[in-house]
Amino acid sequence: PVLRAVELVVGSGEAVAIIGRNGAGKSTFLGCITGDRLPDEGKVRISGLDPFADPVAVAECIGFVPEQPFLYGELTIGETIDFVADARRMQRPHARREASRLLALLGMHNAERLLCRELSQGMGRKVALVIALLHGPRLIVLDEAFNGLDQASAAGLAEELDLRRSAGAAVVMSSHDLEFLANHCERGLLLAPNATATLLEGDAWRRWRETPTLDPA
Repeated sequence: PVLRAVELVVGSGEAVAIIGRNGAGKSTFLGCITGDRLPDEGKVRISGLDPFADPVAVAECIGFVPEQPFLYGELTIGETIDFVADARRMQRPHARREASRLLALLGMHNAERLLCRELSQGMGRKVALVIALLHGPRLIVLDEAFNGLDQASAAGLAEELDLRRSAGAAVVMSSHDLEFLANHCERGLLLAPNATATLLEGDAWRRWRETPTLDPA
């Protein structure tokens, strides 16, 4: 198995890092949280809900940016935002205002008329972030979401995540930038290629922050 006996509880306002080398199971673990991957055994609960038994209700709680976001290339950014807003039963005026604010935060002010197929990888990731944050999710799951972002956009996103956390949202994120994880997360889950997992908290997390590594102690 890719993962074995992984246990993690994330509370309101927390930021938890998912750490590990390529192939250690980070994306698999995050996919199990969001309901995109079905575990062989065990259970997942999001605000008490089962993502496999009640995916619609869980989707209302989660904002997810996968490592390789998908956008409909024939839609503009604005049309994509409207599509997502309608799917989430949001009022379009509110969704458009929030999307405009988030796009500006990520350096894409007035970009709504751009076609998604014309976006660079970094711009596409920014649109995926806007979509994920649009409905004010209680759990934000980011799989390498800072990849391809310029420094100003990364700083703006980090500030936005801090604001969301202060309002009660939880953040679970993976990144190859270990220093970023050390500076922005309060705990970590270190996954190893042999399917073992080590929860880093308290003194163990403080030691890891001093010398971030992908290898278990």
